[in-house]
Amino acid sequence: MKTRELILISILIILIPFALFSLSASNDIGHLGSLLAASTGIIAVLWFYRGLRLQSLQIEEQRLQFSKQHHLQYQDSLLAFLEKASDKIKGSHKELIDALGLPDSNQLLATYFQSLSYYKEALETTDPNVVMSNVQEWMKIEGPCVKFMTSVKDVIILHKRRLGLEDDTENDDVADYVFINSGHLLQQPFMSSYQVPIKMLSEQMVIISPGRKAIILASTTAMALLAPEGMIKKDKLIEDINEHKSQNKPIPKICDIFIANIGLD
Repeated sequence: MKTRELILISILIILIPFALFSLSASNDIGHLGSLLAASTGIIAVLWFYRGLRLQSLQIEEQRLQFSKQHHLQYQDSLLAFLEKASDKIKGSHKELIDALGLPDSNQLLATYFQSLSYYKEALETTDPNVVMSNVQEWMKIEGPCVKFMTSVKDVIILHKRRLGLEDDTENDDVADYVFINSGHLLQQPFMSSYQVPIKMLSEQMVIISPGRKAIILASTTAMALLAPEGMIKKDKLIEDINEHKSQNKPIPKICDIFIANIGLD
């Protein structure tokens, strides 16, 4: 109800008691006073309601303005995130492809499978020189893949923090983290070109995850056998080997040679 209309209605309500009093046979002024009191009470209620209504409209308008501002800020934040994430993934993917000498990511998984021959030989040989040679060849492929997965993990963490999601798995192995947490991010339009390599590569890295950790142990053990006495801390290496055994992780055969050489067999 507009203010002008409310004023007119208030005037009419005030006039009603005088009209009723003039038509009444009674000349009691007290009766007129009662009618005026009732009229002013009605007017007070109307104006009170009018004030509440205006206040409600103002609050609603402020809420809509705040919601619109928040939405715009969210959109700006989302666009900034998508732009930053897209650039990071695109750049990291190009680095991966270039490092492996591939024309595109269609051959990525096949190339990773090829590296498993070095992985297998490094775990099964007892010759420290062969171990080191195979580890070096394997790392030429594993290294760029881990670097790419790390970039994907960084984007996932940024995405989850932007959404205010709690994450107690940030310290997990990079492949494990990406495999478990990449679902929502991969639905973003800018990720369409990278969905397959990320999903398939992270899955394969997770499958051989125990062996990937054993490769590091094989490399350290081979270095301990080849290095001059005292250069590698044998106590720490023995501790790592025993930890792998206690966790039922695969033990590289080179570790058996190391244990036999120091007389702990």
